Amino acid sequence: MEKAVSLINRAFREKKKILIHGDYDVDGISGTAILYLFFKGLAVEVLRFLPDRRKDGYGLSKRAVKWAIENSVGLLIAVDCGTSDGELVKEAHSHGIDVVICDHHALPTDKTVEGVVLNPIREGESYPFKHLCGTGVAFKLIQALEKSGLGGDRKAEDFLDLLALATVGDLAPLVDENRHYVQLGLGKINQMSRPGLRAIRDCARIQGREITARHLAFVVVPRLNAPGRVSNAKPSLEILCTDDEVEAQKLALILERENERRRELTDIVKLDVEDMIANMPDSGERAGYILASEEWDEGVLGIAAARIVETLGKPAILMSLMGNVAKGSGRSISGVNLKEQLDKCRKHLIRYGGHAQAVGLTIETARIPDFEKDLAVCLKEATGGMPSKPVLQIDADISIEECTLELIEFLRMCGPFGVGNRAPVWRIRGSRVDSGTGFVGNGHLKLFFHNSNGRSADAIGFNWNRPFGPSELYGKTVDLAVTIDKGSYMNQVYPEIRIIDIEHHTEGET
Repeated sequence: MEKAVSLINRAFREKKKILIHGDYDVDGISGTAILYLFFKGLAVEVLRFLPDRRKDGYGLSKRAVKWAIENSVGLLIAVDCGTSDGELVKEAHSHGIDVVICDHHALPTDKTVEGVVLNPIREGESYPFKHLCGTGVAFKLIQALEKSGLGGDRKAEDFLDLLALATVGDLAPLVDENRHYVQLGLGKINQMSRPGLRAIRDCARIQGREITARHLAFVVVPRLNAPGRVSNAKPSLEILCTDDEVEAQKLALILERENERRRELTDIVKLDVEDMIANMPDSGERAGYILASEEWDEGVLGIAAARIVETLGKPAILMSLMGNVAKGSGRSISGVNLKEQLDKCRKHLIRYGGHAQAVGLTIETARIPDFEKDLAVCLKEATGGMPSKPVLQIDADISIEECTLELIEFLRMCGPFGVGNRAPVWRIRGSRVDSGTGFVGNGHLKLFFHNSNGRSADAIGFNWNRPFGPSELYGKTVDLAVTIDKGSYMNQVYPEIRIIDIEHHTEGET
């Protein structure tokens, strides 16, 4: 960190051009935004670059480094990328460009890196918290620069909303520092001082609600990620940087359209993959799925892979075939480090990177069969003894009478919930399903029920996709797996019971 601060201060003293190189997902976008806004107006030319998924692929962009050399950039700061791009960093160094990397991805197999690398998981790094996202590392850099005396109108605390957004969006565990920053960031987000976030909220029609980590994960982040998946990430960066309300509204509409397109493309890939897996004679025995098609858009492969992992509980790598080369994304399950599995198969790959739960790769099409064969063996070993299907962990039983506002307040203090700090899953036993149970809205299950004491309640199962619906449930005795959250209606707050799953009692069971 001292070396990074020294290089940046020297760049300012010598009036060097600074290029901030991000990534096309919400972590790289947010990190680019906070560095750009922090440096903006400090009497030096600060430029921004986000790679194009299709033109540049994963990691540092050759195109960006070439442009930096041709345009006399003196300092390149990479956010959420760069750890595995030693050759490109060397190329920049050979033309007098200093390079600082703010990253959190796994190191190359030989552990060698180039440039000034700020990475909490770098070997020998003594920083006590290892789970910062790329924006979290950039935030630390800003704090260190402030301590050195460099700074302007914007302070590190001004960027807590973007740090929270990136931390949730990159699925970093919400523990320790991350939990603290997301708590503070949500407070700032709910003040809605950033025009871009206000515009996204309005387009998504979540005005008037308290924004939670769940809203970030399922409403805001997908919209910010969508342009980078289906076209170019530039609108997402612009909306986080702009102070203009009108421009923010225009950009929010672009994000909304891109997100709709992203949904359509994801559904196409997901349905194709499900058909492929259904037609595999040995699908149940496989430890993971490695699939490819010419029909798939590479920008949505990561989301589609995540959906397959959620449904089947096995790692998945999906690849888009483009002539002699294929590009892919993979997602994993808890306990299986997918980056380490790719390390074992790296002889087949042109380029790859990522971390335990998410990877990106490029491979020659001709090498896919051998890669699939070798990776299947690795996954078999890595998943040995693990359940073949997702297992829902119940934390405790709860009665209808215990679903109170006091419980909601207690849970609020335990949050924010997300990866690494999930919301408790409760079981409500022996509930009799009442009349009135049915579908509401866009496929949500509204369940009315009562317990053996005659106490009645209702619950909601969002986007219900189980094979049984209201007609199969009416009059049955069931156990409900639920989370408890704060609901509101007509300015009234109440404990909302949200259904995760339902288990029927067998005939004659009490």
